[in-house]
Amino acid sequence: MICHDVALAEMRVCEVPGPPAPGPRGKYFLREFYCTERGCDCRRVMVQFIEDAKPSRVGASINYGWETAWFYTAWVRDAEVGREMAGATLEPFAEQGPHAEGFLKVFDHIIKDPQVVAAFRRHYALVKKTIA
Repeated sequence: MICHDVALAEMRVCEVPGPPAPGPRGKYFLREFYCTERGCDCRRVMVQFIEDAKPSRVGASINYGWETAWFYTAWVRDAEVGREMAGATLEPFAEQGPHAEGFLKVFDHIIKDPQVVAAFRRHYALVKKTIA
C-alpha cells in the first residue's frame, strides 16, 4: 500500500441509513485506488464501498474522474471516452455487489462535498509524487 499512514488516517466512512436511502443499511469504508503508472495524468480514483461488518465483501467499485469531460476528451482524443471518464461510474472490470447502483447514488451525493474531492486530488498527487 502506498502512503499507508495517510490512507488509514484519512479513510472515509459512509453510514447508509437504509431505505429510502439507496443501498443496504450499514457502515461502509471507502477504499481508494489510484493509478501508479508513471507518466499517466488521468486524475481519477477508483473507490470501493467495503462493508464494515463484512470487510471481505465489496458493495461497489466506482470510478471517479474529477476533471471535466473536455479535459478527458483532450487527454484521450475521444469525445465518448472523455465523457465516460468524467464524473462517477461503476467500474465494469471490478467487483460489484448487488446494490452497486444504489452505492453509485450515495457516491454522487458524497462528491458534492468539495472537501471530499479535494482529498481525492491531494491523495492522487501524493501517490504520483511517491512513485515519481
